[in-house]
Amino acid sequence: MNICIFGGTTEGRKFAEFLSENNINADLYIATEYGQQFLKNLNNIHVHQKRIDEKEMTGLFLEKKYDWVVDATHPFAKLVSHNIVKAALVSSTKYKRIIRSSMENKHCTYFQSFTECVDYLKENEGNILLATGSKDLDKFTAIENYSERIFVRILPMESSLKRCIELGYENKNIICMQGPFSTELNAAMIKSINAKYLVTKESSDSGGFDEKVQSCLNTGAECLVISKQYEDGFTLEEIMGFFKKLILEQAG
Repeated sequence: MNICIFGGTTEGRKFAEFLSENNINADLYIATEYGQQFLKNLNNIHVHQKRIDEKEMTGLFLEKKYDWVVDATHPFAKLVSHNIVKAALVSSTKYKRIIRSSMENKHCTYFQSFTECVDYLKENEGNILLATGSKDLDKFTAIENYSERIFVRILPMESSLKRCIELGYENKNIICMQGPFSTELNAAMIKSINAKYLVTKESSDSGGFDEKVQSCLNTGAECLVISKQYEDGFTLEEIMGFFKKLILEQAG
């Protein structure tokens, strides 16, 4: 088999490790240098750190003639997933999507969009620990006094820091750290900045979601969660089971 994987996510890495262990060739496309540091010593896995659009994907699929393309991108990377699906259809490449199971927690306040969350914060005072990543920082600049109220936690990457500064976030309010974060560390950050809210995206266990929720419970902060949209697909375990079956069939 020859497989194409998209996603520098935990799911993408674990699936690549699974293929490597089973001596399956694969091209893994990731968008950032951050994801590449976790992908070392994988046999038969060729890592490409680059962003490609729908047209480039279609050309790639037609040229490489992959047996399967597996979409393991982040659940909030909707445009990328949309492009992968269209390119797979045009090139007649078989497609599988890895999804994360929902983890709705009764102690959190959920929002269906970033706009809903921003509107809520506009109506409520208090400091904010923003842990949604650098991509969506622009949406929160609509909050009055955002540069003073919001403390952003981002990956220690030059591009992320540059984006924060360009959007007007205060240098003293920028926390550049790489997770996963323990409950205790989250709580210490919340206390140190006197945060009333922690804002995050709906995530899986691998995203440290439980630790964020517990830290809010321990400190009295409110955990605000941007819900991911429903999508069809298979869990990582189901995807690995599917390909394990194909591998055994080919071997037999």
